[in-house]
Amino acid sequence: MSTYLERLMIEVWWSPRLVKWWVGGLFLAMVVVWNCPAAESEITATTNSFPTVPEVLGGHTFENYTEQDIFFLRSIHDRYHDHWIDLLEANLTLSDFVLAPAKQLRFVNELGEAMRGRNDPEACLRLALITGDPAFYANTNVSRPEILQAAAQALIKIGPAGRQALASTFTVDHYRSDPASLEVLADAVGEERPDDPEFRTALTAVAFSFCTTNGAFYPHCVAGAVKNLLGLTNGLAAVQTHLKIEEVLANPGRFQAVVEGVAGAQASGLSTNLTSLQVGVRKKLTALSDSPGGYRDELQELDAGISRACVSLGKK
Repeated sequence: MSTYLERLMIEVWWSPRLVKWWVGGLFLAMVVVWNCPAAESEITATTNSFPTVPEVLGGHTFENYTEQDIFFLRSIHDRYHDHWIDLLEANLTLSDFVLAPAKQLRFVNELGEAMRGRNDPEACLRLALITGDPAFYANTNVSRPEILQAAAQALIKIGPAGRQALASTFTVDHYRSDPASLEVLADAVGEERPDDPEFRTALTAVAFSFCTTNGAFYPHCVAGAVKNLLGLTNGLAAVQTHLKIEEVLANPGRFQAVVEGVAGAQASGLSTNLTSLQVGVRKKLTALSDSPGGYRDELQELDAGISRACVSLGKK
């Protein structure tokens, strides 16, 4: 058996549905005896058995294991599609998310490349479990931001169905249960910058609408959403729509985080908006000069934050 086939071997397992993917190559766990044609024929007669590795690879050679794995995935999808769902279900499991993250991360990354532009619904459905099921993203035992990010990037690569699936995970429930993981997804969107209005809508909601059950907000998540939103097509206009003095005065604490996101994105196109807002903030501060309290403190902090942002953006 050649070196790469030693890393792509069929083991004897009790269930024909347990197709396992291990770091270093593919380990296909099916009820098949590797060097026993008679046993294999018997199993084929009674089950819809998984094809052997040589059958799938078809004599192709590869530069590296990643290239080989991607070819394998595409071949199963295209030529042995009856086994495609089994392959996905066996490798995108909560158990691997918790106990074998490196293996799952490799699988997710290679799945995204294998299905790039193919808009495969089964891959989208199962990757979206990672980004949208709290059993994964809000797991109390482990945090796997690298897998969340990889799953988000894979969904974007797959096509419109993947982007729709990812955008649908930006919910207020997700925000309330685990804002840190939602920020990871926002960062993935900001890095890939897909030209899809659904992401603009999703990040705008995180930045300006989502709140906790008692009406509070998560500043770091808000700032991250604004920063990534500003990298999207028409993202600047989406932020600009909310930079109104009435909205700012209604929640100056939230807009401290918004201003931080603007500065982080180096969105110089919003400099004029910030200076205009500062005029209104200072006018309100003057009106409250004899009314100290938490609200006035937030306005003062916002005023200082706008000043810092304007300096960062080269306005002052």
